[in-house]
Amino acid sequence: MPEKIQVLFASSEISPLAQTGGLAEVAASLPQAIEAQGLPALAIMPAYRQTLAKFAFEPLFPRLAVPFGDAEVPFSVLTGPTGESRRALLIKCDRYFDRDGLYGEAGGAYPDNPERYAFFCKAVIETMARLGDPFGVVVANDWQTGLLMPLLAAMGPGAPAGVFVIHNQGFLGLAPPADKDLIGLPESYYGLEGMEYYGQLSYLKAGIVYSKAVVTVSPTYAREIQTPEGGNGLDGVLRLHSGKLSGIVNGVDYETWNPATDRYISHNYSADNLRGKAGCKISLKEQLKLPPSARPLFSMVSRLTAQKGISLVVEAAPELFKLGIDLVILGTGESRFEDQLRALMARYPDNMRLILAYDDKLAHQIIAGSDFSLVPSMYEPCGLIQLYSLRYGTIPVVRAIGGLNDTVRDYAGQNPDGLWDNGFKFSQFQAPALTRAVRRATELYGTPDFRAMALANMAEDHSWGGSAAQYVKVFKAAMGLAPGA
Repeated sequence: MPEKIQVLFASSEISPLAQTGGLAEVAASLPQAIEAQGLPALAIMPAYRQTLAKFAFEPLFPRLAVPFGDAEVPFSVLTGPTGESRRALLIKCDRYFDRDGLYGEAGGAYPDNPERYAFFCKAVIETMARLGDPFGVVVANDWQTGLLMPLLAAMGPGAPAGVFVIHNQGFLGLAPPADKDLIGLPESYYGLEGMEYYGQLSYLKAGIVYSKAVVTVSPTYAREIQTPEGGNGLDGVLRLHSGKLSGIVNGVDYETWNPATDRYISHNYSADNLRGKAGCKISLKEQLKLPPSARPLFSMVSRLTAQKGISLVVEAAPELFKLGIDLVILGTGESRFEDQLRALMARYPDNMRLILAYDDKLAHQIIAGSDFSLVPSMYEPCGLIQLYSLRYGTIPVVRAIGGLNDTVRDYAGQNPDGLWDNGFKFSQFQAPALTRAVRRATELYGTPDFRAMALANMAEDHSWGGSAAQYVKVFKAAMGLAPGA
């Protein structure tokens, strides 16, 4: 294998350095999985205020600068820490990243986000040139790093191959046309066949058009984003570039998500000894002051946004609680949904708890202590909660879209030869459809099949190994190498 296949992963967030969602977890675990395939990998992200407050870093390049419009903007490159987060490089520029939030505050986005991440992309290119060791592939994640793809393309022959990963097609990364003066690419890059999107610039479109390969995070989502319903105005562009589009399901880091070793949960357990899961449920209900009951416990660990199907839960709630369930919801998001869920908890104080927070430790405890995990998303590129739930013996109830459809098999009531279905699915984005799926789940609860399904789910392998091997094939194709090279 050529030594030049060294991979640089650029992401706007990497766990545990900074995180708002699943992107950070993928950006942390996928480089490790790629290294396990034999390819050196390095990750790079912005140096946010909250990151610098929690972790210690060493300067690698104290004084660099990039042309940005009519001026040169200085920045430094930090390295570290090692251990749990492994090695990462950080772009430090207080002008753009010394802020309370990653993308915004008080429910609103920073108005200069396109400018911030355009600068980040240019700083990544400059940093890469200073590192010495040549990179064969640069992996850009979502719109925040989409501009890396045309910047690489403009470098001409000999530039690293750009691979663009779409984690969420719903965010286009729109910038005003005037930002092209900051970016500094030739005029031809800003036209209709390039970054132009209805009079604006789209960094997501830039990633699609100018990359050597496009990956999205499940096969079903790869099909969905090529339709008017799922493409968010770029379905035609994706169909045009479908020859370089792949769908690869995200994996799970089982060193972090493993009920047998999880340091956050009250009782460790495994498929060989499931008793600890009942203890986790008791501890969770005591912690949340939910009254003791024999009712099945459903949970949602989610951003509270329209995408995640919160409106369905609110609409279906009276019928769901008639089924005799308890419900725990952890997350933050849009104020209208937070208010609706607060009102719902006030109406059902003996059955529901809402925790408005981002709390990784509590997320582990909720998934371990629940009987069922609820993921009723309007759309879901991949989803990680259902994969965590499978490993923890928590049966997923999901809408059959995106990666949820690819990873959850709907229970049909027959499981010959130990080939178990692993959850419950519904198709229509309607409250009655959600209620029917939950009813089917509650009918299984407490039966021998319920326990058998939970045990079989825990044995499924959704680790990164297979997915990482598919990424390596994409990298080789993007570099023009034969599969066996």
